[in-house]
Amino acid sequence: MKYKIFRIEEQMYGCEEPPADQPILVDVVLESVDGTQRMLPYPDEALRRGGMEEGDSVELTDGILHKV
Repeated sequence: MKYKIFRIEEQMYGCEEPPADQPILVDVVLESVDGTQRMLPYPDEALRRGGMEEGDSVELTDGILHKV
């Protein structure tokens, strides 16, 4: 399904860091063409590697975002 990245927000870890073997997650707010929004916890590194930023069009397939 195709979406626009509406917003990317850092997750709040508080005083604790996530375990070393866990990726740092951000909350990605996706917006579909009909204006429906959904939030997806997603690895920050995967967004950076894919060059995805707020305002970009993306496709979500099997839980993986791809820039379109």
